[in-house]
Amino acid sequence: MNQIKKYFSLIILTSTVGFSQFEYGIKGGINITASGQIKDAIIDLSSNDNINENLTGYFFGGYSSLKLFFFYIRPEFQLSLQNRNFNSLKLNQSKLELPVSIGFKLLPILSVFGGPNFQFNFKSKINEIDLSEIQEKTDLGLHLGIRFHFGPLNADIRYDRGLNSNELSLLEKSNIPISGTIDLQSNIWSVGLSYKL
Repeated sequence: MNQIKKYFSLIILTSTVGFSQFEYGIKGGINITASGQIKDAIIDLSSNDNINENLTGYFFGGYSSLKLFFFYIRPEFQLSLQNRNFNSLKLNQSKLELPVSIGFKLLPILSVFGGPNFQFNFKSKINEIDLSEIQEKTDLGLHLGIRFHFGPLNADIRYDRGLNSNELSLLEKSNIPISGTIDLQSNIWSVGLSYKL
């Protein structure tokens, strides 16, 4: 009987420790910068040769995290809304993103992380211009960052870089053919907050 109690206690202890290593929560933040260009347009787009190096947008979603000794694995699920500015033109783009981070704690309040970012691109919109469908609906990128841990609250700074080139064709503006392309490859800095539930 004592042997059964010992095994039962061990199972409860193991389950409790295992469960304490798993967490989940909500997250959100802002996108800061992006780069890219309009290429081969056959009419003047008010000197919009390059995308300004600013991007306004935000993201929100959820995460789960599994701690393994000094490492942790953190899959995330987020909807990202981005506005890329071309001087007087603004490209609205939304994505469903599934980043998976492998993190390493350097200090109790600081960790570094990185990993792949799987993306699904929704249809883009730009004012007064008709666009083609995006060449690649799905995309793959890499992200790197640092995360600060303050109890249930985490803050991170992240850099995302797309691995595949992805373009969008400009068709026409006010019924005038344009025939250019927009480079949509991800190149984004973001700041985010997450909260453990």
